[in-house]
Amino acid sequence: MLPPGHVAGGFLAGYALLKVTKPELAPAEYNQLLFWAMFFGFAPDIDNFFAFAKVKSWWYKQGMDNTIHRRFFTHFPILWMLAGLAVYFFAQSEYYKYFGLIIWVASWSHFLLDSISAYGIEWLWPFSKKVCALKNSGVKSEIVAESFVEYWWKFTKKYLAKPEFYIEVLLILTAIIIYFRI
Repeated sequence: MLPPGHVAGGFLAGYALLKVTKPELAPAEYNQLLFWAMFFGFAPDIDNFFAFAKVKSWWYKQGMDNTIHRRFFTHFPILWMLAGLAVYFFAQSEYYKYFGLIIWVASWSHFLLDSISAYGIEWLWPFSKKVCALKNSGVKSEIVAESFVEYWWKFTKKYLAKPEFYIEVLLILTAIIIYFRI
């Protein structure tokens, strides 16, 4: 999934948490938590920068593993859960307790969305390095290109044909509708 889908997924996860639990927060605090939910929905993909530093490229060439960025610590769900729970249990105010829950819930929305794709994630790390996905986990790069433009052109054509694209569009549209109804 691309960043806009993860941002929308984080927003929707944070919105659902706040809607179901109905915390007593000021409107500004509520909006800040939704902002943080969007951030933490995308945050696990910060490891793309680590992957770039390792392979020195923003696209994949022959023989490269395009799942490399999902092997960094930012793609381990247990770490985000522990971080969120640590903030929650050490928090002194309701706002920061919800901030901890947002860290956990929004980041896990990212992992759930990544689990839809063929590449999956290591849900059971550190107990197992098995990659879990709904289909074909562990797939290597299907797109080989010699230039940045060629890679992204091929990627776009291929992505538009995948169910994940339509899920992403649905998430983004749903998030926009809810945002404007708040």
